[in-house]
Amino acid sequence: MYFEDLCVPDQARLMIRRRVTRAVTPYRSPIYSRGIRTAAWGACAMAVLSLLSGGATATVDPPPTASESLQQPDSKPGNSGLETVTVEARKQRELIEHQISTFVSSITIPSRDESLARWRPPVCPLVAGLPRDKGEFVLARLSQVARDAGIPLAPEKCAPNFLVVVTPQPDVLLQKWWARSPRLFNRDRGVGGIKRFISTARPIRVWYNANSACEGGGGETTFEFQAGMVYPSCSSGGLGSRLVWEVVRQIHSVIVVVDLGHIKDLNVGQLADYIAMIGFAQIRENAQPGAAPTILRLFTDSAAARPQGLSSWDQAFLKSLYATDSSNVMQLAQIKFRLFQDLAR
Repeated sequence: MYFEDLCVPDQARLMIRRRVTRAVTPYRSPIYSRGIRTAAWGACAMAVLSLLSGGATATVDPPPTASESLQQPDSKPGNSGLETVTVEARKQRELIEHQISTFVSSITIPSRDESLARWRPPVCPLVAGLPRDKGEFVLARLSQVARDAGIPLAPEKCAPNFLVVVTPQPDVLLQKWWARSPRLFNRDRGVGGIKRFISTARPIRVWYNANSACEGGGGETTFEFQAGMVYPSCSSGGLGSRLVWEVVRQIHSVIVVVDLGHIKDLNVGQLADYIAMIGFAQIRENAQPGAAPTILRLFTDSAAARPQGLSSWDQAFLKSLYATDSSNVMQLAQIKFRLFQDLAR
């Protein structure tokens, strides 16, 4: 039993309750009148004497110390709800970060000594094998995606370097094309890759004519033989740094070949956006993007679940690829960070 329960009479306790209920407005009248104070102390004295005479002992709990007060659980209503929201928000953030990291790492082709490949010369697309209206739609869509991502575009009259060819016999076409133009495909990564590209059974195949170049265009690109491997380097005479790549990967032209027999159930918007994604960035052939929504699922998802176009993840990736410093060794991490900023809003 608390001492205050004995020393506050019912009438005084009633007034205290009233004050609590009216705390929302200024309380100007005194809590105790003179009569109430007299009655209170009289009742308190009688109660104490009664306990003492009966051998009872009234104990008073000491006020909690500062450390004890800090350790006491907060009993304010709604606090547990806020904690739950905080935990859920943290879990959601960690989930998105993991999905973004999986998405970027799975679709890119990073190198130990080079940056991710991207376009340096202005892009000049050309579409062949489609009816005129559909071909113009694909051209317009490619140009729009390039502008949104900050990819350089060539003027209207230009030499095509982004070739899109739709054909019912892609293998035959590529064999004849290569025989007539032996330098059509860049051989800096070997002839084996060219042969696999020609004979693949993929509905849409892409070839990147890319090479290694010194960042900023300075110096001459050379190749060094180390531990059985050939690595590019720059003979610029400058001091090397572990924070930057002196050699960056640049795309000079792209050839996209579409197998007409495998795209009959696609609309022209899906076709254009898929070509844009694989043509403006060097995408890993067998990418596993995890749970991320992406146009790259066009040929792996069921017909009902197929993406209708570039997702916000695809657009954010292309934009981040061209906004980051290609010579920075942390380019991949910067892309992931930018994606999180765009997607976690």
